[in-house]
Amino acid sequence: MDIKILRAFATVAALEHIGQAAERLHISPSPLSRQIQQLESELGMVLFHREKKRLRLTDEGKRFLTEVTPFLQHHERLKEYAQHLQQGDVGRLDIGYVEAAIHSRLLPAALARLAPGAGMDVRLHALRSAQQIARLEAGAIDIAIVHTLPHDDADFLHKKIATEPVLLAMPASSALTAPVAADLHGRAWIADQENLNPAARARLLAACQRAGFQPDIRFEVNGPLAALACVEAGLGFTLIQHSLASIVPDNVVLMPLPDLALEIVLYAVWRRQDTRPLTARFLQQLCHTPAVAPR
Repeated sequence: MDIKILRAFATVAALEHIGQAAERLHISPSPLSRQIQQLESELGMVLFHREKKRLRLTDEGKRFLTEVTPFLQHHERLKEYAQHLQQGDVGRLDIGYVEAAIHSRLLPAALARLAPGAGMDVRLHALRSAQQIARLEAGAIDIAIVHTLPHDDADFLHKKIATEPVLLAMPASSALTAPVAADLHGRAWIADQENLNPAARARLLAACQRAGFQPDIRFEVNGPLAALACVEAGLGFTLIQHSLASIVPDNVVLMPLPDLALEIVLYAVWRRQDTRPLTARFLQQLCHTPAVAPR
């Protein structure tokens, strides 16, 4: 049963006039009359009483209209839903992220620009880079925001989305005025747990070595906020991303280290075969949203 003929039937039933219905449907009266006759023939029932220029529904026609009307309404909703799918306005999106994506405001700003509506289900997952890549490969998340790219990227696409300088964080009680390599060598240091991100530890040690000092890592923590708490307690020095400067306690002193060639880099990674409009729409917002500078 042709949806166009059902729509024609409902329009004629509403207007009770072939000419007016034809005008609304943008067709000629003759083809419209043939469509109604074709429908009656297919159903084996008379749908309209023909009264000169007007058509009035028969009892069978009225009962048939009660079934056709919700069907047509559902059809329109399906078309609208399909349009929203094509535009990336509906669907579920699972996003993995490292802490830096939040502290830099990069991820929150991208989500605000995405403006999720009632038909969009966005779920955030705080995970280390390696965990994200594993879940991305398993299909458990759709987009990963990571520090470290996958070793084998044949199944993935990626893009660098942010780069931030790092700052030296020192307890106010033992802060250095203008620290140089010799001042930092052998000092108590607070760093992220090596087993959580071996690549990040390797980058840190390599950068310190190039700058001319060796940090004495005495405390290992989980994340920059824990490291800052240890600095506040006077346990040692650490490095934090620049965007965290706005939340540093008063008894923690921050200082740039021009000779330290180390940056916080964020990458977006997604599956190569994921061509959903929703994924593409979020990536567009993420890749064009600058990190918010600290206050």
